[in-house]
Amino acid sequence: MNKMNKSGCLMLLFFKSLCLKSLNLKSLCLTLLFSHAPVYAELTPMAEQELDSMYGQAIFEVRDQVVAQSNGTDLSMLRLTIGAQVEINANVAEVSLGRYWRPEGTNCTGGNGDRVCYNNNPPASYNDNIDWACTAAPCGSVGLDDAQYVSSAITHGEERAFSEYPSGFFPDAGIDVKIRDLTMGQINCNNGTCTMTPLVQQNPYLEFAFDETSGSRKLVGFRVGAEDGFGYQGNAIDVVSGFIRPSITADAGFLGTINLETQLGGVRTVGWIDQNQTIVTGGSGLASILGAGAVEGISPTAQLFPVQSNYLNHTAAFFFSMGTRSIDWSEVAGYSPETTLPGVWVNLGGDGGLVANTRQGDHPINYFPGHPNYDRYSSGVNYTRPQASWSETYQ
Repeated sequence: MNKMNKSGCLMLLFFKSLCLKSLNLKSLCLTLLFSHAPVYAELTPMAEQELDSMYGQAIFEVRDQVVAQSNGTDLSMLRLTIGAQVEINANVAEVSLGRYWRPEGTNCTGGNGDRVCYNNNPPASYNDNIDWACTAAPCGSVGLDDAQYVSSAITHGEERAFSEYPSGFFPDAGIDVKIRDLTMGQINCNNGTCTMTPLVQQNPYLEFAFDETSGSRKLVGFRVGAEDGFGYQGNAIDVVSGFIRPSITADAGFLGTINLETQLGGVRTVGWIDQNQTIVTGGSGLASILGAGAVEGISPTAQLFPVQSNYLNHTAAFFFSMGTRSIDWSEVAGYSPETTLPGVWVNLGGDGGLVANTRQGDHPINYFPGHPNYDRYSSGVNYTRPQASWSETYQ
């Protein structure tokens, strides 16, 4: 480690206890370097005794590593992690990402009614574009019979058309991700007093992937996420591209419950249960003896949209990525994500930290009385799991 002599033109400044109402950065330590020309400063080594007397906490951690890819190549990863705790309560009317043309899927033999495309049998004209093909038939799951867009009467308590949900339903074949009424946190009102709770993200990061095989460093993708997510997140998903794997309690009423993990993602899909990607982990009553095939049979329609409330139970598996190719990202907080496909991609679940219940998954309320969405979602049934709290409480 080096230090500056007395004639140095570099100044080291520390700021701490920076707190925003809905964005709380804990133990913040910023290092700002200012310089001007001409520069006469020299960096000299610090002795061990001098080094022992120094202390501090840096806000940024930079990690540069090489990550092996499933196709046998390597990518160089540069990850910038911010040593902070972000506590946020916010609403976003719509998130739309990745509007461009994609080819239709191939080998669509998975899921009920062949709605899931495995894309492992490309036509000759695709060449290397097969990774860009939709994994839903048709692309975006648009234009199917209305009977395909209903909740399961067995697992959701009623057979309800997606268009009749308070959020409405507007599938889109031309975009990678379209999410409406995105909420982070909750607002709980009781006897005229409303309290906000946050969605907490610990150690957010930004990671870049570079291809160096040509001798130069070429950016091929990046992602944004956090090492730990905790709290409620709500959404109405019209179409998604990503790896969505929640730990679900499918409440089948008098038949009991089914505990399962299933892949509800893909490229431009509204989420179809596929028995090839479903693991039944337990349950209760008669329902507990059902296998993955039976789960698919009792939920033959798209089943991602009806669950509009996500409970993040300290998950490291929540991030957004964008890339020009399929990418195997580095491990974060002990979690190694599934391969992300080209385009815009959402990773949510896969480490057991994304929890859902089919009869308690109505859109969470994150609106004050008087807001149009408060009346829209106030009759919903939601989870009663522990909620995140502020480092400082705001009401």
